[in-house]
Amino acid sequence: MNTDFRYQLESKKLTGHQPRKLTCPHCGKKKCFVRYVDIQNSFRYVADNVGKCDHQHSCGYHYKPSEYYRDNQWAHKQETGRHCTPVTLPPFQPIPGEYVSRSHSTNSVFWHWLSNDVAKQLGLSSEQLLRIYEDYLIGATRRGNVIFWQIDQRGQVHGGHIMQYRIDGHRDGFQGWTHIPLMRVGLLPPDWQLYQCLFGEHLLSKYSDAHVCLVESEKTALIMAACHPEHIWLATAGSGGLSLEKMDCLRGRRVTLFPDSGCYDKWNEQMKLTQGIDYNVSKSLEEYPPNTDLCDLLLGEI
Repeated sequence: MNTDFRYQLESKKLTGHQPRKLTCPHCGKKKCFVRYVDIQNSFRYVADNVGKCDHQHSCGYHYKPSEYYRDNQWAHKQETGRHCTPVTLPPFQPIPGEYVSRSHSTNSVFWHWLSNDVAKQLGLSSEQLLRIYEDYLIGATRRGNVIFWQIDQRGQVHGGHIMQYRIDGHRDGFQGWTHIPLMRVGLLPPDWQLYQCLFGEHLLSKYSDAHVCLVESEKTALIMAACHPEHIWLATAGSGGLSLEKMDCLRGRRVTLFPDSGCYDKWNEQMKLTQGIDYNVSKSLEEYPPNTDLCDLLLGEI
């Protein structure tokens, strides 16, 4: 058994039994996600979202223990009773902004649904929706999938979350990231590392006095921004996307968090570890079925 590294992906060779593959927290496909185990601690799992998806090209999700402990320093202190040993990570290298401008387009199934069904149901004008698309710099792939770019306050592009939607506004299963094809064709180095930031973070400097509202999905952030433009609506890109590192940009801001139903306790505990943020975690969605969000209520989909 190779013990050079404390944390390794679970495997039969390592543990003596077949790894229990879970649903990927990123692409949602079943029995394709392998977790990291701590070989110095009875092969315990690091966390349920720390691991690697089998679908390397279509999904590419790979959340390493070093990244998890970087994002959640409290977890390592709780586990070991001491500070996390410093780890060497590849430096952050922003994606060239030209890819954002090249992709900026309404030529997606998502836009078709938004500008037709949602606009009609909520009484939104084309001008309102186009303003949101411009603000958030939404892109599209050649196949008509939407790209939700993650751009920080300094204007640095961290990555593009690619999602496929059906004409009814529901996800069609496929998710990916722009850096995967860019790495594949050599436009990004092979060791390029994704360091996520909040979706819509670049708007914090544009609207410096606005109240910040934080939700999980990019779709919800966009629709709420169209309906309530007096606030800045940001998204974590998933319930597991709330980390101390991401939240650092919100120091000195007033923030209301709207976790999907079933995630209130998780987000509330995480926010207790932050500093310098005037926040409130809304419990308003907890009375609804699991995974209900503000968009579901707004569109009457519960």
